[in-house]
Amino acid sequence: MRGKRRMSYVLTVLMLGLFVLPVFSAPPKVKLTMFIWAGANQGVVPREVVRQYLRTHPNVEIEFWESNNTITYPKMVAAKQANPNNPLIHFGFFNIDASNRGDVDDMWLPLDEKKIPNMRFVHPSLRRPGNHGIGYGISAMGLMYNKNLVQEPPNSWSALWDPKWRGKVTFFDNNFIPLVLAARLNGGSEKNIDPGFKVWSENAKNIRALVTSNDQLKNLLVSGEALIAPWFTSIWKFWELEGAPLGFINPKEGVVAFPIYLQIVKGSTPEQIRIAEEIINELLAPENNARYARLTFGIPSVKGAQIAESVRQILNPKLLDTAIWLDWATMAQRASEWRQRWEREVKSRM
Repeated sequence: MRGKRRMSYVLTVLMLGLFVLPVFSAPPKVKLTMFIWAGANQGVVPREVVRQYLRTHPNVEIEFWESNNTITYPKMVAAKQANPNNPLIHFGFFNIDASNRGDVDDMWLPLDEKKIPNMRFVHPSLRRPGNHGIGYGISAMGLMYNKNLVQEPPNSWSALWDPKWRGKVTFFDNNFIPLVLAARLNGGSEKNIDPGFKVWSENAKNIRALVTSNDQLKNLLVSGEALIAPWFTSIWKFWELEGAPLGFINPKEGVVAFPIYLQIVKGSTPEQIRIAEEIINELLAPENNARYARLTFGIPSVKGAQIAESVRQILNPKLLDTAIWLDWATMAQRASEWRQRWEREVKSRM
């Protein structure tokens, strides 16, 4: 009898365990990687928004990938080719160049406005075809220079290939803005790029170095190894406030308008997509959009997000009325071909 009672007790404990254990089992973590740009206050607002989100979503884990699109985007494409269901980055910030290249490479998921209701407040000029991404703001590109060593700063984009600046120009590798500008100012266009290649092949020695990071470009100008560069008002102003001897000028032909976007990457799971949608919606809240723009010296995308006075002083929104708007879609479609030509016709002659 005693043995039977002991067996009954053991069975009761086991049965209770079957009912009790599931109560204490935590749901599996949902992990995502979010891309943010490095430096110049770019990560402040995204980190704040994610930190707040995680307080009420303990089963979510978000890792930040902090770099630039030039380095990161090719890695994303390689990861997609290796396994389309395991993206390197799940969502985050991408500039207009990477966004259009992503269209060609089928990288982006369409965003659902019902799940991201703050999308409806974004200015129409920053909406994307098929909602493959949503605009978060606009910066502008002009000419940055070393103001200690350049007494008369150039006021034209043509300075980039002017023989006067031999060995004193720098910009990002695989950045085709200088190529397109050379084409446009010499009778060509994005659809007729040959004049641009002709200009740069003849003046390749103007290029001191082609960089892959913001710090590389900054150091080249601050040291005087290079003297001028096509660059962004937003990051230039941040560096100037830090004390770097860098000036900025809006070329007479106009600044290049440079929108930025939020994207969700194809191959993400439904749970990852839902989390990315919720965070993007928070980022698009007027107060967050305005704070990001203020901290990064840009123009916000959301209706009701106020433009900071500090931004107006360096990037009056009216500048964008006369800005150069590039044909980024054509640039993305031709990027592979142009990259090969650039290596052969320009970099080989530097």
